[in-house]
Amino acid sequence: MRALPPFITRDRAQSAVLVVGCGIAQAAALAIAAFATRDAFAALHGQDPLAPRTAIELAFAGGIAALCLFVSRRRAEGVGQSYAIALRRVLFEQIASLPKSRHEQRRTGALSLRFVGDLSAARLWFGRGLPDVLTALVVLPGAVAILISLDASLAVAALLPIALSLGLMAGLAWHLEHRHQRLRKRRAGIAISMIERIAIAPDLDLMGRTGKELRSLDEQGATLKSDAVARRGRTAGLQAILQAGVAVAGLTILWVASKGGVTPAVVAASLSVLALVAMPLQDLGAAWDRYCAWSVARSKAQRLLDEPTVSRPSQPGQNPVHVTVEGPVTFTAKAGGVSRIDAPNAAKLAHVIAGLDHDPTLNVSFEDTPHPPRIAFIGDSHVGLQGSLRRTVTLSARKRPTDPRISEVLQSFGLNALLDMPRGLDQRIAENGKGLSGCETLRLDLARTVLGQANLIVIASIRWNADPAQASLLATLQHMSPATIILAEAAKKSNSKETSKVI
Repeated sequence: MRALPPFITRDRAQSAVLVVGCGIAQAAALAIAAFATRDAFAALHGQDPLAPRTAIELAFAGGIAALCLFVSRRRAEGVGQSYAIALRRVLFEQIASLPKSRHEQRRTGALSLRFVGDLSAARLWFGRGLPDVLTALVVLPGAVAILISLDASLAVAALLPIALSLGLMAGLAWHLEHRHQRLRKRRAGIAISMIERIAIAPDLDLMGRTGKELRSLDEQGATLKSDAVARRGRTAGLQAILQAGVAVAGLTILWVASKGGVTPAVVAASLSVLALVAMPLQDLGAAWDRYCAWSVARSKAQRLLDEPTVSRPSQPGQNPVHVTVEGPVTFTAKAGGVSRIDAPNAAKLAHVIAGLDHDPTLNVSFEDTPHPPRIAFIGDSHVGLQGSLRRTVTLSARKRPTDPRISEVLQSFGLNALLDMPRGLDQRIAENGKGLSGCETLRLDLARTVLGQANLIVIASIRWNADPAQASLLATLQHMSPATIILAEAAKKSNSKETSKVI
């Protein structure tokens, strides 16, 4: 069971400290600007020339505030991206470790969204929302202290409406997470549907379903729009409440000043502080919105990380392994031989032996090797990443063989036609072998097991069962690789070294 990556690491902690430091510097610049503004208005009121010191203080405070804003935002984005990288790694490790059967039960689009929606929510919260909160926690108390230093009565007059707006925002903010849950569900539904339908769009069009799919897309889009507007309205409402609080605070300052005989210079300085406070207050509303989005994504990600996984360690080696399966069924495969699984659940047992799935009732053990064996599995479909023929056939190799060796193995399995193409080993092979025949992808898989130096080769493929040349392919495989070979198919007469059956 995996956990979400911790936020506190050395680099992210340093960045968080820098963001807080920038907040402190901004608060100090705010204090300098406030008192310089007071002195400037006092000079204007007395019709005196602006003192050079006051002008320098105003310019210095503005420059420091701008620099701190630039540095904090830039470093905060790095924090968000850093956490997204860590989360992406953990999620991919978890997905890669899931049992094959569990992976096939999940929709491909849903797993793909983990690398879009969840990572985006994490990046926005840790890169923008959390730094805004940290900055506000420093700037707001500093602003309060400055207001009190300027005039205590004005400070009280300003803080009361702001405190009320913060309380009202807190009371209305709790429902925002529910809005995000609804919006996420709608957005995920559309994204997953599109991911899965785009690949088969021409086939759906041939079936006459394009119109129906478009109507469904329009209906889903209308529902998504409604939820998105509702969520945005709630966020904008929170920000509007805080903005109204600042506006009322400004009016209150003017009203108290008119009654208490406060000098215009102090009033102007207090209003300037209030104007600078408005920005971090606005950021708090957006930060809460980003936190709610991350909270929903975090629960979904943690649910995925809580799922049981299958351990698939392997070490390089040349020695074949002896395989023993014990439980409701028993099976043995002697090292270096060819064994056949002849049972209704042959494919499932093959997946368990290969480590793709786990069955608590079965105990699979490997002998004749000091390390977990390297296992190659050939299933119904070819598995491959887009790239050159060279890359496709050496995906499982720890160290890429030389081109002559790759060509030799490909020729041994009858893939001369691919090698004779104009670009040879450099020609592009589509993802999962799209565009190649079943016979070609089967031979690519067999060549890959040889070049990957597997200790155990498990074959449970309809391509193998349907290939008329399987006898010669098996002979070639035995000649090219010393690995133990297990075939999940009905037992047939064979010239293999040894044949075993499920008991």
